[in-house]
Amino acid sequence: MEQVLRDPMGITSSLYIFGVLSLISGIVFPVVLFTMAIYALRSLEGVQKSFGEFFHYYINQIFIESLRSWGKMLLWGLLFILPGLWKFLEYSLVPFVVTSSEKYDAGHEDALQASAKVFRKNWGKILGLFLLFHIFIPLVLTGLFDAYRLLWKTPVASLGLNLIDTYLLVLSTQILFRIFRSEVAAHESHV
Repeated sequence: MEQVLRDPMGITSSLYIFGVLSLISGIVFPVVLFTMAIYALRSLEGVQKSFGEFFHYYINQIFIESLRSWGKMLLWGLLFILPGLWKFLEYSLVPFVVTSSEKYDAGHEDALQASAKVFRKNWGKILGLFLLFHIFIPLVLTGLFDAYRLLWKTPVASLGLNLIDTYLLVLSTQILFRIFRSEVAAHESHV
């Protein structure tokens, strides 16, 4: 990448190819990993679908709703940074709404509004969770182990750090899912 940027002939098409691949990877990987984590959590609750059926049934809607939420977050973030961060937190539960809400499946609930509603009731827990898992721990890991993340220099350490990152993502997803499920259960018991 550095060689392409330093090329005296200017930017080549390979830079655009890497940019598009990076964008696709940045969108596809989190959604697929999040879907896998939700399947694992739902299977603990006794969901009878196989992973293939679950993935095939929900992946399209998770992509659609995630792109909707990312678009709104980007819009708010471009206008004002703090409201954009707030929207990010409000819409962090969208995949749970898509995969776990019977109202959403029936078409009686908007995923973004339902996520925001659950977030507003539990904003302190969710904010603390995001500060811990998405700011504090990554900063500590980067500060201590950034030199070991280069795959071509330290492949075993890099793999280990990526496994730690994946574990932390799954753990934070599990905690968020429990917050979501407890709020939905509390709401259903009042109705």
